[in-house]
Amino acid sequence: MDEMHPSLARLAKWNLHRFYSKNSWIAKHLPPTTFYTRETLSSFLQKYKTIYIKANTQHTGKGIIKAWKTTKGYQFVKVRGKTTFASSIEDIHQHIKNTSPQTTYIVQKAIDLAEINSRPFDIRVMMMRDGQCKWNYAGMVVKVAGQGSVVSNVQRGGGYVTSIEDALKQSLLFNNERIESIKKQLISLSYIIMDYSQKFPFYSFQCGIDLAVDKNGRIWIIEVNLHNPSHGLFNKQKNKSSFKRIGHLYTDYRKHNKRLI
Repeated sequence: MDEMHPSLARLAKWNLHRFYSKNSWIAKHLPPTTFYTRETLSSFLQKYKTIYIKANTQHTGKGIIKAWKTTKGYQFVKVRGKTTFASSIEDIHQHIKNTSPQTTYIVQKAIDLAEINSRPFDIRVMMMRDGQCKWNYAGMVVKVAGQGSVVSNVQRGGGYVTSIEDALKQSLLFNNERIESIKKQLISLSYIIMDYSQKFPFYSFQCGIDLAVDKNGRIWIIEVNLHNPSHGLFNKQKNKSSFKRIGHLYTDYRKHNKRLI
């Protein structure tokens, strides 16, 4: 097995959340998040009713747990498994600790995301450096969660991809003008994130930013993937222009720059 590059350890979700929280413009788009303990699990479930528990150093939707309060106790589901009843917060905590005793987690308020046919979606925005090392917007694709899945990762959750225009029309009934406005905001926020990311102690030449729109049309940051984001998602789109642009920018960067990490 390949040894992990030492700087990859810096990309733990809690490190990134604390870093982006220091930028006031970015911070207002971050869901309430904290490091997981028995106490923070309890306080977040009391305060927000529905939460996500995410492994600190795992990506691609691996191991995400959704938990929520019910009239008789609590329920939780992992990725797209079956829903489990828990009579107390201690039950949930013990389940998590028994499953992966060495894993650290973050706990996050669940955002009431916009949905297509009762399936939530988020938006992957791809940002790439060109041959001159400048950041460029390369494209966006919507990832719709699979039936009964708590993650939008297409491969892991059994979902599908669509365009931002289609998603916002179907879910929020936005007109073309509103859709263009949201797209501009998503791209503008992505440039702000990449500009600020240059202060983070990790070199990135391509980044997949997962953003989302809630049922009120507010934009949220779900995750910033500074290392090795998938290009394949964009190849699943009918319109291949973003995929081609990603390929062009990738080639341009590699032709003029040796640095990958």
